[in-house]
Amino acid sequence: MRTIALLAALLVPALVHATDLGGIQKQKVTTIEQVAEKPTDGEFPTIVLPEATTSIRLSSSDMNRISCPADIREALTSTEKGLTIKITGKDAFVKFKVTKKGDKFAYATTPTELYVVCGDETFSMIVFPQRIPSQTIRLTSGKERKIKENISLNAGLPFEKKLLKAIRDVYTENIPDSYSVSRKEKRFSSYREIFLTLKRVVDIEGEGLRIKEYEASLRGETTEFKLNEKMFLKTELVENPVAISLERHILRAGDTSRLYVVEQRAENHGLQKLAGDLPVMEGARQGVPAKQSVNAKDRPAEVNQETDDEK
Repeated sequence: MRTIALLAALLVPALVHATDLGGIQKQKVTTIEQVAEKPTDGEFPTIVLPEATTSIRLSSSDMNRISCPADIREALTSTEKGLTIKITGKDAFVKFKVTKKGDKFAYATTPTELYVVCGDETFSMIVFPQRIPSQTIRLTSGKERKIKENISLNAGLPFEKKLLKAIRDVYTENIPDSYSVSRKEKRFSSYREIFLTLKRVVDIEGEGLRIKEYEASLRGETTEFKLNEKMFLKTELVENPVAISLERHILRAGDTSRLYVVEQRAENHGLQKLAGDLPVMEGARQGVPAKQSVNAKDRPAEVNQETDDEK
């Protein structure tokens, strides 16, 4: 009896472990089935973004086209799924294998994964073959969507107010998703008294605006230094500037000051010209940076310093 009891005690953990393994395997199968689960017809998009895997449907009988704004470098899929791909510049043509059995044709029904390297981005798709006409799938980085959203955000605003809003959005960290933000950490030693570090670049697609955020700090044994917007009009720092904004004009030991430079880039609508210098942004003394605009082609006006910084 003792031997039987001992064997039973030894077998219990093994049985529990086997049960757990069975549950894990079942869970894995369920997960795979969920991934390959066919969406309803209305859920199949024809525009694919690079951020996540997208389920698409393609014709199982006709040639399909995948279009990209840049050259397609590579397209990968499982060869055993019977999917052939031919790349021609910015287009990839996709065709499922059709087999003939007697007098009937057999069409693919098994979903397959498809990865397309378009420009510098990779697009991941799960392809569901269906008996439908030829499909065209467009790959996009989302730039067109960002352009529409930015134009909508600034609709009806005069050019000067667009500049004010853009600087305020970045300064207060209230940056819309449609703005493209690139982190930087580039130091400039163009001045004897201060270091200037480029922290980030924010592009507002569709409006032709780019905001560069710099951080200024004292250099060496300098204990105090007076800043002004005009001193930052250097070609190594800005290109075609239309506005410059300083967080503070007096730098003391241990202080930093953020500098915002707005550049104008030629897009579809071309360059716009400021009607005149922008006023100081309202609320500058409550922590919003004061603002002075400059025109790329005109000599900048003398900049008035804020007396609060000198107190």
